[in-house]
Amino acid sequence: MKHTIILLCILASLASLSCSKDPEKMPWEDDLNKQNPPVPEAKVGETLPKWAEGCLDIHFVNTGRGECAFYILPDGTTLLVDAGETVTTSESVPQKPNANTRPYITDATYIKHFLPEGSAAIDWCAPSHFHIDHIGSLDAATETSPNGYALSGLTALYGEIPFSRVLDMGYPNYGADTSIPEMDGQLVDDWEKFVKWAVANKGMTADRFRPGEEQITLLKKPSEYSDFRIFNIVANGYVWNLNSSTGQGEIVNTGAAKGNAASCGFHLRFGKFDYIACGDLVSTAQNRMAYYYRDFIGAGKLDVFKANHHLSSNSWGSQMQNCEFSPRVIVNLCFTDYQPDTPLLTAIMTGTGFTTHSYSWTKDFFTTNAHPDLVAANAELYKSVAGYNGHVVVRVASGGKEFYVYMLDDTDFNYKVKSIHGPYSSN
Repeated sequence: MKHTIILLCILASLASLSCSKDPEKMPWEDDLNKQNPPVPEAKVGETLPKWAEGCLDIHFVNTGRGECAFYILPDGTTLLVDAGETVTTSESVPQKPNANTRPYITDATYIKHFLPEGSAAIDWCAPSHFHIDHIGSLDAATETSPNGYALSGLTALYGEIPFSRVLDMGYPNYGADTSIPEMDGQLVDDWEKFVKWAVANKGMTADRFRPGEEQITLLKKPSEYSDFRIFNIVANGYVWNLNSSTGQGEIVNTGAAKGNAASCGFHLRFGKFDYIACGDLVSTAQNRMAYYYRDFIGAGKLDVFKANHHLSSNSWGSQMQNCEFSPRVIVNLCFTDYQPDTPLLTAIMTGTGFTTHSYSWTKDFFTTNAHPDLVAANAELYKSVAGYNGHVVVRVASGGKEFYVYMLDDTDFNYKVKSIHGPYSSN
């Protein structure tokens, strides 16, 4: 009996030791962790950690003088949408980081800091349209390139960090093409000269941005991220919509006018994560974009929306309301004392006040700028805004199941985190 008790004690000790050890990993567990690395940990007051492979980064760079969005796709492919440059007026918000640094330098410095290791150029450049706050202005240009084009916004940024491929609304014939709206913007002629020079002399490739196609593709490791795609929704007033009689998508010509209504826009999907950005889209093309949302994404399924036209009064059309357009996160880029539009922002934040449809949904609103006078006059409204005055970064975890939003300090080049929001679960 004594021997039996001793034997039982020994077996119990061995079992206890076995249970105290870390369980042995199965072979597939390392592969799973490799495919889905964690989002780099960010801390308030510290510089935002750089992109990690497998994640999707969308950086909204704030200069206070124009839009700029820089994307790092899951395999390290990079995309630049816009780099505007306007001059200071009485309506302007404070320029960032200071009044002495040209906006294109601020954009280029930011991009160089976050560019994936080993990259020396931006892979894709796809300006939404040709207005001064999106590609640059003659008023802001202080120099002309030896190649004959004014240096402002995107044309000047190219000298700091080149881009290899261009997709725009006018290539190759631009204003000579009568099948698309008139080219509109101070810098449009200089942009055309720049693109054609770079194609002829620098090996750049260029093409027209076409709805209904997937032109912006992964270039590094596409086979590893089959759940990622960028689908062109709209350009030059042509919109991809559902044909109810066939159940298939088709191109619809909305007859959009030049400028904002002709903006290029796309739907980005990464696993369960959905995102839409359509420049300054307004008018009938904007309403058709709302139909795309309803038919191809579904109400309540859009995770992040880059607000149309700086959330001006015409940026949330009637069909967006009727389709109950309800993104979980709205990011707005603006730089004047009248944007975002106060009545529209109030309607969005409260869910009431829309002219065609009153509804409410859970949302967080971020804006790169809110003019001090605008905040002072609407203090209660801005208490409901998740973040304003800074760079805004959306970082999506590998596989697209969740994402974070970071507000970064825009008063210097240290990119310290002001606030952290999330994780949000993708819909």
